Parts: sequence; C-alpha cells; structure tokens
Amino acid sequence: MAEQVNQRIENMINELEQMRRTNLYTDEEIKEISQKRKEFEYHIQRRVKQKEDYVQYIAYELALLEDITTRRKKIQLTEKKKDLEYAIAQRLNQLFKRFIYKFQNEIEIYFEYIKFCKGVGFQQAISGIIGQMLQIHGDKPQMWLMASKWESLEQNNLENAKAFLLKGIQRNPDAEPLYLELFNIELIDLCFKAETDEEKEKLQKKADIIWRNGAKNIQNVKFLFKLYDLCTKYEYTGGLVDDIKLEIWSNRNNQEVWPYLALKELEGFHWKEIEEFADDEHNFPKVVGYVIGIYEEALQLFMDENLCTRFIHDLLGMSEDICSDQQKIKAVKHAWMYGHDNGLLSNDMYAFGIEMLKLENETTTDELLEILNAAIKRNPKLKSVWEQLLLHKKDDEKQLLVILQNATKSLNTGDALQLYNILLDNIESGPMIKTLYKKFQNCDNAILLAVKPKLLQKMYEHNGLKATRELYEDFIRTPPTQIELHKIMINIEKSQEKLNLKAIRKCYECAVHHHGTDNKEIWADYINFEIENGNAPNSAVVYRRAVGMLKKDIVDEFIRDQTLSKIK
Repeated sequence: MAEQVNQRIENMINELEQMRRTNLYTDEEIKEISQKRKEFEYHIQRRVKQKEDYVQYIAYELALLEDITTRRKKIQLTEKKKDLEYAIAQRLNQLFKRFIYKFQNEIEIYFEYIKFCKGVGFQQAISGIIGQMLQIHGDKPQMWLMASKWESLEQNNLENAKAFLLKGIQRNPDAEPLYLELFNIELIDLCFKAETDEEKEKLQKKADIIWRNGAKNIQNVKFLFKLYDLCTKYEYTGGLVDDIKLEIWSNRNNQEVWPYLALKELEGFHWKEIEEFADDEHNFPKVVGYVIGIYEEALQLFMDENLCTRFIHDLLGMSEDICSDQQKIKAVKHAWMYGHDNGLLSNDMYAFGIEMLKLENETTTDELLEILNAAIKRNPKLKSVWEQLLLHKKDDEKQLLVILQNATKSLNTGDALQLYNILLDNIESGPMIKTLYKKFQNCDNAILLAVKPKLLQKMYEHNGLKATRELYEDFIRTPPTQIELHKIMINIEKSQEKLNLKAIRKCYECAVHHHGTDNKEIWADYINFEIENGNAPNSAVVYRRAVGMLKKDIVDEFIRDQTLSKIK
C-alpha cells in the first residue's frame, strides 16, 4: 500500500513544482498540500473502503482547483495551466472512476461526476459515464431522464434524447416522468419545428401513441392533467388536446377531476361539458358561474369537506380580470352558504365565514344565530361555532353557562379549554365569576387546572381581595396547582397599598411546598422579598431550605446564581 501511495505522490511532484515556479503558493502551503494528499491517498488505499474518504479527497481537489483559479485572476497569470489545472483535473477524473468502481450503487456519484466533467470540459467522457450508469441503474427512471436531458439540453440532440426515453420506458413501463418528457419533446417538435402538414400529422400520431400508452400503463388521472398542462404550455390546440380532455372527462367519477376543471376554467381553458351545470340565476360573470357549477355538481357526487374548502379557496383566489371584488365576495358567500346548507364546512371555514358575514354586515343577529344553531346541530364538534355562540350571548350569563355545558359534552379537552378561556375573557360580572367557579369544579380536571390562574385574576378584578384569598385557599387545598397561580396571588398581595407580610409569606410557602423541588426561581424570588420587604435575616433561612429541597441537578445552578447576585 505504501509503495502505491508513494508512486502517486511522486506523480504529483510536477504540479507542486509549477505551484512554486508560478508563485501561486508558498513553500509552506505546497508542503501542506503534499501532506494532505498523502493522507487522502492512504485513506483510499485502506483494505475496507469508505465512501467518505473519496468524498473528502474529491472535495479537497475541487476546492484546490477553484483556489488556483482565484489566485490566477488575482495576479493575472495565465501560463502553465496545462501543467497544473489540467493535471489536477485528470487526477480527479481518475478518482471519480475509482470511486464509482468501488461504490457502483451510489447514484449521486454519477451526477457529481457528470457535473465535474462539464465544469472542466471533459464533455467526451460524459457519454461513457451515462452508458455505465444506465447499465447498472437502468431500473431507475430518473437515470434515463437525466441521460435524455443531457442529450437534449447539453448536446442539442433530440433524437438521442428520445432514444434514451424509449429505452427507459421499455425498462420502466410505468415511469410517469419518462412519458411526460417524451411527450414534451414531441410537442416541441410539433409546435416549433414541423413545417408541413405531413410532418405535423406524423408528429401528432407519435405524440398520440405516447400519451395513450402512458395513460394505459400509469392509470392515474394526475398524469392526464400533466399532459394537458404541457399542451397549454405550448398553446397547442390540435385534435390531440381534445382527446386528452375527453379522457380526463371520462374520469369524472374521480374526485380530483373536478377541482382541476375549475382551476383550468379560472386559467381560461374551457370544458364544454361543464356548461350544463352553470346557473344564471345569480348573475355571476360567466367564468365564475362555471366554477360554481363545477363545484356544486362535484359536491353532490362527493360530499367532502375538503372539496368544499377548495371551492371557497378557489373563489377567493380569483383575479380582478375574472370579476370585481364585490362579485368575488358575493360568490364566496354563495359557496360558503352552500357548504353550510349541506353540512360541508370545516371548523376553520366556519370561523372564516362567520367573520365574513359580520364584516359584510348584511346578516341580522337572528339570522346569524340561526346559522350557528343549525351548524351545531349538524356537527357539535365545531369549536369555532361554539365560540361564536358564546360571544353572541356574552350579555346573557345564564345562556353562557348553558352553552358552555353543552359544548363541553361534545368537544375534546383542548377545545373545551379554549371556550372556558374565551368565557373568562368576556365576563364582566362579579357574581358570574363565583357561579362559574362552581361550574368549573364539576368539569375535567385538566380544564380546571388550566383555568385556575386566570380565574384567580378575574376574581380579584371583579370581587376584590377577600374573595380572591378565599378562592386561593380553596385552590391550594385541592392540588395540583401551577406555579403561575402562586405568582399571581403573590403579585396581587404585593400590589396592595399596605403590604400584609404574613399573607405574602403564606403564598411563598404554598408555592415552595408545591414547586420547591424543581423551581429555583420561586426560591430566589422568596429570598429577594425577605431582603427588600420582609426580614433580611430570614433570607438566609430561606436559602438553606432551598438548598435542602431543590433537586441535585438544579441546586448547583441555584447556588451559582445566588453567589453571582451577591457579587453584583
């Protein structure tokens, strides 16, 4: 192994000499380059070959090539390129060959090798690389596609590109990208290169065979969509297009066809078959009427929530070339009401639609309430509708509790919690807070735990300090509690004009009792309170208790923080 490495290093001597003679690198840099290469050579000569060794070696040499180019530009040197850059490129070429030989199944190596050959001008080598790649990886459609792209884009040889694609299809008869690329090339010839009617007819027959064979083997309606999109890309309108459109229409029992037809209508590509679904009753612009007709027909066939959402989104995305803003709003409202009447609106779509109706300000309060109640009756899991009902009845405390009780039966804990928070945010009555707390005591423990801090704050805002202290006492008698609950009570006590030190210490004691093993901040806050407002000597007692109670992985941080705070 050492003998092979030394031989290769000797073969590099001329390059290193040229680096020195041209003053591109210093003696120290050349020595470093030589040493680095020697390390890489030893690595790739090991008995057990590692892919990473080749990757790093190649990356190093590529970076060196780039650096030489940069240095040449800087000193405006053009001589000795063959002795230097060409020699490095040749060695890189050999490295890639050895790399591929050892790791033939690594597809990305071929791509990097071809990229390198293009970069250094070894164009003649690429055909051989592609041939080797296809021989080993002919079962992978992307390889045939890459070979075709090389011939069409780099070599400007469409016939060779087609040949690669046809061979690829023979090996991979269900490979969609190969059919699409072959169809694309035939369309380019048909649209831009055919001069006579005879040539056009011949090319059209070829394209027809390609797409029909593809459709037969792939049997995915999205493949047909892509074929039609290619036709529209080149503005091709021959009989071929009509056949593809008919094939798409024949698949209308597939739900995906309908949104595609609507999208094409919005893009200006019309399907005559959908005209029967349009309704002139609402005086929408023709295109808008067609889109609405398409979706309403589709939703009769497929009662699907996601399809209804797509209906609304497509109308929202209409450009001003299709309709005015006022017409768009009218169309979106029509689609939303269609979804509502047929029970096809998602929670998000209800939230959007209700806000739209409010902004439009044409729906009366009773009409909105009727919509909300009908929605809940169809689907009691619509959180956004329950939210709107709460807001709608926020002045009727009895109704609020009834709505909340009914909602909790149907919603999961997380959604129900959001309703409780909305309710707390909108309550302005002291007695209602107390009534609500009694209701809370019967609800899910997770909900009660989550709303305790906000409920305590609301109790103080509407019922004063005494009621808040009573509620806090109730909370600490029925754990668990969050640290936030204790912090709120401490802040409430500290906000009083005359501090009640006994009451504040009680809050701190409750906080450290429940959270003193894993929360160093509450201990630090307790110590600061004693220093600033309480009895300074007590702070040392609190400190020692904290050190004794905190978990081992936290106590060191606590001691460090306290020490630093004293230094400051």
